[in-house]
Amino acid sequence: MRDTLRTKEYFDTFILEELEDIKMFEDSIENGEIEDERINFIKDDILEIKLGIIIAKYSRGDPICTIKKEFEDMIDFFCEFWNGEIYEDNLWFASLAYLLKLDEALLKRIRNKLKESDTYDYLIDFILIGFDDSQDNLKISFPRPYKKLLKCINGQDREALLKYLRGWYKGCQESSWYDTHKIKDDNLYFGYWCFEAGAVAKRLGFEDDDLKNKQYYPYDMIHYIE
Repeated sequence: MRDTLRTKEYFDTFILEELEDIKMFEDSIENGEIEDERINFIKDDILEIKLGIIIAKYSRGDPICTIKKEFEDMIDFFCEFWNGEIYEDNLWFASLAYLLKLDEALLKRIRNKLKESDTYDYLIDFILIGFDDSQDNLKISFPRPYKKLLKCINGQDREALLKYLRGWYKGCQESSWYDTHKIKDDNLYFGYWCFEAGAVAKRLGFEDDDLKNKQYYPYDMIHYIE
């Protein structure tokens, strides 16, 4: 277990229910129950569910290698149906792709897909490919709360990363997943992880032994060795 807010049994149930939802959507498409113009939206919903399952499996303590395999298996589907409307999800997807050590060809495909979004910015680009002089290193789609990470990157400033981590959860109050661990009558919580901070720390080569047990910091994924 990497998450301390819920039990293994909770995550087992959460993942099972999410898989059942995916099966329901897939069956509805297969049986012609979804109008043609809605199919792509439903497939994007399936991707959102799969992303939540990936995060829940990390929270549950699953081996990183199995999480990586499952993530890689999503890429073709992602490149065809991801709509990129939610910046936070784009940032998570980029961060997971880098932290899970996807090969350069897959990272390039993910980058090309994410660049279709109007909110693609330097933070996502840096996470995917590192420093690139051809990119505007001041472009950030949502200065609040991400400007501290941009400061961290441009100044290679570890303290800015720590400040971002300290304020990360509070700064996410408008996110759909915020405070879901407090909801008792529905299984909505998949774990709280600041994957983008981990990806930036890894890109910049920061020492992070002191962050091993830091809440929200995905230490195990950052230090994944194949």
